[in-house]
Amino acid sequence: MAALTVVGAGGIVGGLVGALAGMGIPEYEAKRYESLLKKGGILMSVHCDDSDWVSPAKKVVQHTGADDISSTGEAHADYATTDRPMPKTGG
Repeated sequence: MAALTVVGAGGIVGGLVGALAGMGIPEYEAKRYESLLKKGGILMSVHCDDSDWVSPAKKVVQHTGADDISSTGEAHADYATTDRPMPKTGG
């Protein structure tokens, strides 16, 4: 996921749980986000190309007043052959 910003508005919220679950976010967490969006909250996801950018990105988001900030890793991409992350292989 390069970047995702969702503002809680009608039809956008409806498929959010499925979309987030498809990105690997646990269903219980996706449902919590959906509930917050229905109350007028904003969900923002930031992709960092390098783990060194995670801490500065968190500080910027925190400075905006965000109240639920977390991070997770993802599979590394082979950017020499594609601009998209490679699928996981093996067991």
